[in-house]
Order: sequence, then C-alpha cells, then structure tokens
Amino acid sequence: MKAMTKEELNQRTKEIVDFLSEKNEEAKKMGIDQHGHFYTSVAFTLGSLIGFDFKPEGYGPMIATMIDSLTEGLQTGVQGKGVNGTFIKIVRD
Repeated sequence: MKAMTKEELNQRTKEIVDFLSEKNEEAKKMGIDQHGHFYTSVAFTLGSLIGFDFKPEGYGPMIATMIDSLTEGLQTGVQGKGVNGTFIKIVRD
C-alpha cells in the first residue's frame, strides 16, 4: 500500500471526521437510543469492511490497528475535554 502524504492523510481524515461528526450530532438530537445506535452502526460498518476487504491473514493486524486508533482517539478526546486519565493498552505477545 502506497503511503499517503501528511497533507493527503489530513484531508481524508478531515472528510471522514466532518461527515461522522455531522451524523453524530443528528443522532444526539434524536436521543440516547439513536446516539448509541450511531456508534454501534459505525463500529459494525468498519468491522464489515475489514471482513470484505481483507484476506483472513489481514484481519488481526487491521483489528489491532483499529484498536490502537480508537484508543488514541479516546485519549485525545478526553484530554481535549480536560479529563485527567490515561488509557493503557495491554498487549499479549
């Protein structure tokens, strides 16, 4: 896979974040059930894409990458809100 430039990565990330942020705000306005459904739908969609797009030997590495990204995103989000705490990832070799 060809590595993207930082500018390409930032633009693609921004497009995804903007879209998901808009849908998240819509779900929040509809209530807690719809807000929860939004998050489970996003997770299900990402999992489905991995299943369809990768060969079986790629499932584990991509899931590990997603968990890393999810943890880093949570850390960034809670720090942005001023919440003290650190997420620790436990890795088993």
